[in-house]
Amino acid sequence: MRLAVLGRTHWLLNSAEHCIAEGHEVVLVATAKASPEYRAKETDFERLALRQEVPFYLAADINGEEFVSVLRSSRADVAISVNWPVLVRHAACAALPLGILNAHAGDLPRYRGNACPNWAILRGEPHVGVCVHAMDPTSVDAGPIYCRRRLHLDSNVYIGDVYAWLDGAVPAMFVEAIGRLADPAFVPEDQRASGITPLRCHPRRPEDGLIDWTLPAHAIARLVRASSHPFAGAFTYLEGTRKVTIWRGRALDVDHEELAVPGQIIGRGAAGGVLVACGASLFEAENAEVENGGTLPATNRFRLTRAAIWST
Repeated sequence: MRLAVLGRTHWLLNSAEHCIAEGHEVVLVATAKASPEYRAKETDFERLALRQEVPFYLAADINGEEFVSVLRSSRADVAISVNWPVLVRHAACAALPLGILNAHAGDLPRYRGNACPNWAILRGEPHVGVCVHAMDPTSVDAGPIYCRRRLHLDSNVYIGDVYAWLDGAVPAMFVEAIGRLADPAFVPEDQRASGITPLRCHPRRPEDGLIDWTLPAHAIARLVRASSHPFAGAFTYLEGTRKVTIWRGRALDVDHEELAVPGQIIGRGAAGGVLVACGASLFEAENAEVENGGTLPATNRFRLTRAAIWST
């Protein structure tokens, strides 16, 4: 098939390469400004267009009349897309005979919108999903689903593990979905028929990783797993001054209770990490990075706090 490539992230870039290897033809490449954590930047998409000798657009508005005209004139059969920054409206979706396929890192029809894998970890879901669906110009992530996959989540799965899984899943799923588009016997999954209430997820920012030690240890462990690489990390402050980023950690189920202020360091754990009192149970910080160097102390004279407690 003739493909237009519309969107951002290395998942889309790798998917385009995968589709080319499977015999599909890329005829148009369009992208928008990349977020800081993205591994693929605007220049990477430009190089793809140059190699394929096709038009390249760094387009702020995919819904404008000029770009929709370019989309039509490309004579693409279908577009593949990941993470376009705005909702793609009717004119763009209707410009191609088979519409636009979008890869969404969320378990549809429940998880729609942004940062769905992060939110799934934070909410303690049993799995995270990824779906390739047709874009619906009236609603985010609402179109018919052509294929889906799921990854089991447990206390050992970090957001970086989810991203590594998506690296392989997304390109293969686009090829699978394009094949199903060409199969007249295939019936895509209608999200509207599921009866499931959508959960609209919104973006998370680096400051959302600030740890509240009054929460239960299991909630803090989920925050650490959801905020770790490739994101900015969950963080706290040693004695209210030096920032401490916690990249790995775990909740401990203990057979006793501790009388300690939430955030108080109470010693070293069996795994070698630093033990911290929480609103319920204990948290072991297994990999912590202290601002300006040094190591996290393991004695109970120290506390981890929110900076605001000490600055007022």
